[in-house]
Amino acid sequence: MRWQQIEYGSPHYQAACTLRQDILRTPLGLTLDPEELALESAHWHFGLFTPESRLVACLCIVPLTVPLTAPLTKARVKLRQMAIAEEFQHQGLGRQLIAATEQFLRAKGIGSIELHARHSAVAFYHKLGYRETGPGFIEVGIPHQKMEKFFD
Repeated sequence: MRWQQIEYGSPHYQAACTLRQDILRTPLGLTLDPEELALESAHWHFGLFTPESRLVACLCIVPLTVPLTAPLTKARVKLRQMAIAEEFQHQGLGRQLIAATEQFLRAKGIGSIELHARHSAVAFYHKLGYRETGPGFIEVGIPHQKMEKFFD
């Protein structure tokens, strides 16, 4: 699989939106919000592609504001909307996508990453070095857990 940054608004971005809708939203009876998607022009988008250039996994990275009270803290980002095509799940692609994305983020000087993990994915993120922060909560109608990982 080939890891690649995806340009906002490109055909690959449209494929990522379709994948996210199919895997993350449709099962919950939800649709991607056009207003929310418009904000994604300021996000980084990444994907894994087959040798035939089919997008099979994707995620978004949202830059977060560094608090002014902690000027020595490196920049923070949030991982969101990770989706793997159903027929490619449980093959290590999520781990591969996150590892490549984390390498990119480290090279950009990012100090930490946070995410809202669906309850069913908490163990997956634990294996990748993410730790729970705070109590669980409900988001999009299902249990989630805030998690984070600090880079050295």
